[in-house]
This record gives sequence, structure tokens and C-alpha cells, in this order.
Amino acid sequence: MDKIETMGLFRLRNSEHCQFMSDVEVLIKKHDPVVLGIDSEYTDFSNQLKFEGVAMQTELGSNKSKAIGQADRQRVRIWKAIYGRVKSTRLSPFENEAESAEIIMRVIKNFGKIHGLSFNECSSVISNLIATLTEPANAIHLQKLGIEAWVDELREENERFQNLFNDRNAEYASREQGNVRLVRRPVDQLYTCIVDRINATIVLGVAKPAVLNFASELTETIAYFRTTLHIRKGRSRERAKMKEMSDSIAETDK
Repeated sequence: MDKIETMGLFRLRNSEHCQFMSDVEVLIKKHDPVVLGIDSEYTDFSNQLKFEGVAMQTELGSNKSKAIGQADRQRVRIWKAIYGRVKSTRLSPFENEAESAEIIMRVIKNFGKIHGLSFNECSSVISNLIATLTEPANAIHLQKLGIEAWVDELREENERFQNLFNDRNAEYASREQGNVRLVRRPVDQLYTCIVDRINATIVLGVAKPAVLNFASELTETIAYFRTTLHIRKGRSRERAKMKEMSDSIAETDK
């Protein structure tokens, strides 16, 4: 298996950095730091991450956080309602309803459950699920089950959540200060140490299955955040290009 790739941590905004490291901590807990052979590093990592969280709350507190939490719970509640409706309809005495329920359930299960996912992952899963459910081949089954409005409501709630989340991130970006950056440094150092230890076992060919699974899942997490960075870079380039064109037109009009 390939080693865990490096991550440009310095390019992450404070809110993104905190989310990334929190996702890393979740993965470490999932696979057990003792089994991974990083128990001492993990203890220090977890403690430093708590300091970063406190700094974030103090420096970047947002009144949107409560609304974001409510919107997240609401979209999960709607997802559960859809899942429950489809599951129960599989037992319908009407064959056409039961068949439609089986088809839609396969689609839902293909995307997996959303419990325990990070905000970004949950948003992505729900968006992709809705896109698939509303395809012509599946939309007819939604009609038979009478859940078209439910799926529309899930879309609206997911979009509301994403708008709130993006607004808060924009607020965070405008208010980021150097103090959080200072707190990030020891977290980055410990993260690098953890990755180096894991990679060493992979290179030597002595990595346990749990270590390989951890490395694989962390690689997926890194890929997700890299995509976020690439998208933002692309948008920055586009804004710069538009500004250059605007300045050029203004200069021509003089």
C-alpha cells in the first residue's frame, strides 16, 4: 500500500484546519491509538487539539452555530423519515408499491447512512442521494411511494444548511487572527509525527491491518480537503481573471 500523502496544512483556513484535525482524531479513535502504535503521540495530539478548539471558540465564535446545528438535525430527521417510510413500504400488500420501495431502498443503501459523518461529508452524501433519487428512472418510484415532497424538503433543508455553513466559514475567514495560527503549530507537528510513524510501518512492510485501514481512510480524508483547496484556488484564479478583464476594459474606455 502507498504511504499517507502529505497535506498542505498551512493552506487550510482555521475552520478547515480544525475540522480536518477533528476528522483525524475520529479516525484514530476508531482504529485505536494503541493498535496503531501512536498512543503517546495521540494523547498529546488530542490535548493540543482541545486548545485549538478553545481558541477557535474564543476568537471565531459565531451566532450562526446554533442555526447550523438545528439545520443539521432537521435534515437528518427528514432523511430518517424517508428511510423509515421506504423501509415500511417494502411490506406493502400492493406489489407495485413494494417493488418501488425495494428499488428506492437499494439507492439509499448505496449511499450509506449519514450518522457520524462530518458536516461536509453529510452535505455531499445528501446532495448526491437526492440527485440520484430524482433521476427519471427513480422519480417514478418516488411518486408511487408518495415521498416526492419529502425528498424536495430534504433538498431544501440541505441547501439551507450549506448556505448557513458557508456563511459561517466566510465569517470565520474574515475574522481569523494570528493566535489560532500559533495554536495550530503544535497540532501540525504532532500530526506530522503520527503520519511519519504510520508511514514507517508501511514502508517496512510491518503495518497491521488496522494501520493499513487507518492509512486508507486518512488518505480519503486528505483527498477531500485537497479538493476543497483546489476549488478555492480555481475560484481565486477566476476572480483574478475577471478583475484583469475589468481593468483592461476600463483602461480601454479611457
